Amino acid sequence: MSGFAAGARRGAGTCIGALALLCACLPNPQSVRERRDSFDWERFRGTLVLDQVPDDARPVGAVFEKQFELVAVRTEPEEPKRGDRVRVTYYWRALEEVARDFRVFVHGDAMEGSYRRIHGDHWPAEGLIPTGVWRPGQIVADPFEIRIPSSYGPPRIGLYSGLYQGDDRLRLTDEGRVEGTSDNRSVAVAFDLDP
Repeated sequence: MSGFAAGARRGAGTCIGALALLCACLPNPQSVRERRDSFDWERFRGTLVLDQVPDDARPVGAVFEKQFELVAVRTEPEEPKRGDRVRVTYYWRALEEVARDFRVFVHGDAMEGSYRRIHGDHWPAEGLIPTGVWRPGQIVADPFEIRIPSSYGPPRIGLYSGLYQGDDRLRLTDEGRVEGTSDNRSVAVAFDLDP
């Protein structure tokens, strides 16, 4: 094979590889509205998509950039102790249509002093309903679990939460009924660990 033919073949392979990489990086051609409208909502109705917040959930009302509201929270057990595995359910509501898919951050931090953080970051709604398809007004249940180590030292722990994508954290624009922090975290719920 001549040097020219071999170079042409290598060049064609490079172009095909570059084209494949470009195609893999292109966004989904489906529009945000098409994605939202074609989403299988009925599959989750009554479990992760609700008409209203359960009566036993505690109101939160924290609003993030006027896009999402952390409406309420429910914990099982309601008053956990050290060593407990806690099932937490956040109840979110989209306030407007948002195209981006955000993750929920959960920082289990001591309310006083400096102790090891308990992490609970996750995709909302068990990773099944991304925020980019949420419809304004719908209640989306977001269940997850955390474990409070039996050796956890502080007497009081708060679950500080919000939404983020990459390094972009949504601003807490309304604290609602609970405390907020200057770093855009809502103290969605706090537990007294000492009897």
